[in-house]
Formats: sequence, C-alpha cells, structure tokens
Amino acid sequence: MDHRTVAVPPSDRLSLDTLKLLSNKWEPAILLTLLHHDTLRFNELESALPAISANMLTAALKSLADDGLLQRQTISEIPQQVEYELTDAGRQLGPVFSELTAWGETHLETPTPTAVIADYDDRLTELFAEWVADDFTVTVVNTAGELRDCLAESPELVIFNGDLWDQPVSTFESHCPTTTRRVLLVGDRPDLSIAAWPCDDMLRKPIRKEPFVATATAQTDQIGQQKALRDRDRVNAKRTLLESFYSSSTLRNHEHTASLYNEPTANTSE
Repeated sequence: MDHRTVAVPPSDRLSLDTLKLLSNKWEPAILLTLLHHDTLRFNELESALPAISANMLTAALKSLADDGLLQRQTISEIPQQVEYELTDAGRQLGPVFSELTAWGETHLETPTPTAVIADYDDRLTELFAEWVADDFTVTVVNTAGELRDCLAESPELVIFNGDLWDQPVSTFESHCPTTTRRVLLVGDRPDLSIAAWPCDDMLRKPIRKEPFVATATAQTDQIGQQKALRDRDRVNAKRTLLESFYSSSTLRNHEHTASLYNEPTANTSE
C-alpha cells in the first residue's frame, strides 16, 4: 500500500507506517519479549519463542535492526556470543503495547491460560483440575509420556509430581518450554534432591484448595518475568520450603542444596 494514497492527513499516515513495523508475525513478539527481558542471547530468544525457527529468528532480528528498533552487541569473539537489546526507539514502543493490551481487554475475549496437571494419582489430578477449572483450560495426565506430549504444546503452566518423571531430572528442562511456569508437587517430607528440579515454586501434599489456586494464578501472572528475577524466586521458593524441614546448616553443607546459598539470586532485595 502507498500510504500517500490514503485520504487522511499526512501526520495520521504515520500510524500506518508504525503498524507496518509491527505487521510481521514474529517481530512484535521479539519486541515484547525484549521489553520484558532487557537483553537476551540468540538461544535465549529461541527458548522464549518456542515455535520460531532459527532462520525466521535471524531474519526477524535483522529486520528489526534495519528499522532501528534493535541492536546487537558482541560480548565474546571466541566462542562468538551476541546479545540483543532494544534501542531507545524500540523501548519507546512499550506504551504502544500497553495501549493495545488495554484495548484488547475491553474489546477482545481474554484468552484462557492452559495448565497441565500431572500426577500418578488420577483422583488427585481430577480434584486439582476442578479447583482451577474456572481460570484455566486444564489437561490432566498420569504418565510421563503424556506429560512430555503436553509439554510439547507449550502450556502456560505445569503442576507436576516429580516422581512421575521417568528420566533424569536434567532432561526435564529439554522437554519443558522456557515460557512454561513450573510448580513441583512434593511429598509430606521432601527429599533434599528436589532442589535439582528446574521449577518456579513448590507445593507440598496434602494441599488445600486456596493455596493451590493462589499458586497457579501467581505463576501465570509472572509469565514474561526477567530471567534474573525468575532465578532468584526459584532459589527462594526452594529454600523456604526446605528450611521448614531441615536446618540451615544441613542445607548449606549438602551436595544437593549448598548451591541455594551460593547463588546471588537468593537475595530477596530488588
């Protein structure tokens, strides 16, 4: 479209030019992601946008850089490592996205977040699903294979029993998208090994409805949280739960939990 042929004053045609910058499928998603995360590397952007291919991401980043909305900075030559961040012009689009959100809340149907609830006890999964059915589109699963299949669909939230997972804990991260918030269900007296799970919060069984619903809601509200803050909150969640069962000295000196006291993110100050 030649915007000069639109029968509105030239000053108003700028809005069409602005929308043109946001018309690509992936470029607005990249802008919004960087508005939330400040600076990200290529692989971190890939993780934050699970459906994008490397080629599409490369092309979108180049387009945004050409438009002056994004800049890349080389932080290491060998191996080559590059970080991407918004320019001042890119950051100034923040209020535009906020206005679009406000308009959407008024005129569009608010999407219902998706949640996966996974436990080998089907009675529990059905009960938990009933508790959050008003606020989430819920899928319940009772096997590790079903859980892996559901994680591939990039749900907003997964609440899962670690005992259900039939592979090493280290493999969970490769199956669970970065964008998915994770809540680990643990037993009445959790083992120290739970500290290895890449989860955002923990719930100890037996669980009452109120804290279960509150935790689910709080986690979806945190989608898009900056990585440093997310890491800090993960450490604090694990420490809080484990310190209700074990002494600080035990946790500081155990191989599974010592890192919770070495990480700078354990500081609760902003």
